[in-house]
Amino acid sequence: MGTELTSALELRLVVAGHTNVGKTTLLRTLGRSAEFGEVSASPSTTRQIHPLTLVSTPELRVTAFDTPGLESSGRLRELLEQETHGRHDRPAVIRQVLDSAEAREHFEQELRVLRQVMDSDVCLYVVDAREPVLEKYLDEIFVLALCGRPVLPLLNFTATPSSREQQWRDALAKLGQHTVVSFDAVVYSWEAERRLYRNLCTVHPRAEAALEGLIRVRGEESDWRLRGAARALADALIDLAACEDTAPMADAQAIDAAVSRIKQYAREREERLVQDILRAFNYAPEVMGQRLHSDYADGGWRHDPFSEDTLKYYGIRSLGPIAAGAATGGTVDVLAGGTTLGTGVALGAMAGLAVGARSAMRRAHRKLVSKRETLCVDDAVIRLVATRNLQLIASLQSRGHGSQQRLEPMAPGDMTAFRRATPRPLLQARDHHGWSDYPSAPAGSSAGREQTVERLQQQLLEQLRRSQG
Repeated sequence: MGTELTSALELRLVVAGHTNVGKTTLLRTLGRSAEFGEVSASPSTTRQIHPLTLVSTPELRVTAFDTPGLESSGRLRELLEQETHGRHDRPAVIRQVLDSAEAREHFEQELRVLRQVMDSDVCLYVVDAREPVLEKYLDEIFVLALCGRPVLPLLNFTATPSSREQQWRDALAKLGQHTVVSFDAVVYSWEAERRLYRNLCTVHPRAEAALEGLIRVRGEESDWRLRGAARALADALIDLAACEDTAPMADAQAIDAAVSRIKQYAREREERLVQDILRAFNYAPEVMGQRLHSDYADGGWRHDPFSEDTLKYYGIRSLGPIAAGAATGGTVDVLAGGTTLGTGVALGAMAGLAVGARSAMRRAHRKLVSKRETLCVDDAVIRLVATRNLQLIASLQSRGHGSQQRLEPMAPGDMTAFRRATPRPLLQARDHHGWSDYPSAPAGSSAGREQTVERLQQQLLEQLRRSQG
């Protein structure tokens, strides 16, 4: 296949390097796919050429190729130097060498790589920046450069304390490789990815149009992922703030049942939220399992949102149990997971605090006229759900798909949702029971919900972007 870019903007990018330097890990991150290829600590995990489509539209197609690791570059360099000495068309000579019996016998894996390099437009040479600068790596760059394709060295794993980035830059400069890009495939940054594509433009100017298209598409996708996750969180929070249930004031068992329904709904709604967030970042919940987060296992959050200990774990301060009727001996404390104390006891406490004015009036009316208690999710629980899922979004935003490590929770207070006051969209949701998908919510009462969700989404996005500097 030729290497000239077509009018449809097609770019073929080959990823090469020594074995176990993170080539597949890099492509998982660039491709937003945690399942591409095979990642292992064992050497020579990748044995064949594996294509990965980064972008495919009628106007633009960018394909990256994962390749086996180079291992015998020193001997191969000696052979190629001997054959290309005094020759100007080195790629033509290399093609002849690739067809020789000697090369096929001794350099089978390297030949696959070189053929793919010559059939591609540009080569990313991946370096594990934690490794010392050795001659075998420099030999590999020399051999790849003989193929006549632009080569861009990429320093991988530069975010680790053991990175030798500057040593590598100095050594590459001595080889004439002054355009070098740092990109950590585990600690993801869209800015770093954009710099990678810009540097590819520098070493391969003819691909500029295709690479600019890739930057545009990738930028839109990055913004879409963040917006999609924030939208999922806003949608769930509106559901939780709007949901409510009722029970007769004098019926302890009915109130207990309503409390259980509210709590079960809130837990299940948060489980759906986590799955929506993972999908927004192209992670499969069933694949992540316990690798995701120390507070997340088996499809749900390990720490119960209706627990004081969970609030403390995430650094959220509770105002204490709501016990409007405690003076008569009865308490319903959904926040702390409590239930009614005894059957037949006069009850007055609520499962959650209603914030909106109309909601407060509706509850008072039910108490005075209908003798029914209104139950809903407490503000502190909603803030907890917002906080730990906001932290989840922020962590996924900076996590490369090539990472094999589970996410760890942020330190308490690093990112607490709604630190100052309950957002107005949630106050409004308290007044609109029909905005929730809670089973007993009135049908056909969702007017205005979409605009409210969008306003809350925007507030969450602003907090996420502030946290990222």
